[in-house]
Amino acid sequence: MLIVLLGAIAWLGIRLEVIKSQAKDQADSLKKSIIASDELTKEIDGRYSKLVDYYKSQKELNAQLKESNRELYESIKKQGERILNLTSAVVTLREEVSEGFGKIDPSDTNKIALELRYPEEESPFIKWDGWVNRKTAQYRGNWSFGTLPIEIVVTEESRGLWKHRIVGPDWFIVDSLSVVSLPPSDYSPKKKTFQLMLGGGYVRSLNRSTGDNLSLGGGISILDKHSLILNATTNRDVGVNYYYRFESLKRKQ
Repeated sequence: MLIVLLGAIAWLGIRLEVIKSQAKDQADSLKKSIIASDELTKEIDGRYSKLVDYYKSQKELNAQLKESNRELYESIKKQGERILNLTSAVVTLREEVSEGFGKIDPSDTNKIALELRYPEEESPFIKWDGWVNRKTAQYRGNWSFGTLPIEIVVTEESRGLWKHRIVGPDWFIVDSLSVVSLPPSDYSPKKKTFQLMLGGGYVRSLNRSTGDNLSLGGGISILDKHSLILNATTNRDVGVNYYYRFESLKRKQ
């Protein structure tokens, strides 16, 4: 009878794993379809978003980086690092028309001093200070560049999809964006398939005629889900136990 009961519990645990695996496959198929159809979205000026394709393997990420930047790939490989995700973006700056007047150099009236700024704001990103010779069309000047503040934010949607955002000044334009990554489960170390278990305990008997006893047990844990344990007690009892670990439900933050 005990063997039948343990068998039934084990079958139920395995059946639950099969159902969970099938549900995960269906969810992954839907997510892959959503990611494949997703396009770069301009949310507001200077802020762009795109879903992360987190169904790439380590081999695929390595091959992509090796093709696009072999020197970096070799450096990462040499240092024994692991690629988690790759982001590729093409950016431009918003077109802007400027007009105004230069200043004629009093010491040489053929030279017109110019101070060009982009964008024409208090904190321009690009500056050009120089002069143009109106007679010969020769020019000479100095380029200087300010700071370009960029923020990268990765969030998780309620659907479980990851969204990658690039945020910059309102004149910052993202023409294309691609973000590929390992699956979320691959970010943490892989769980061992089999693990040995050993333990013991004290058993308080409700039957006073048999008395209390000590137990010693050992067994294996499979995929951190199924546990099969063989134990023995000082009362010369031998037993087999099977445990199935249920996952706790995640609460929305």
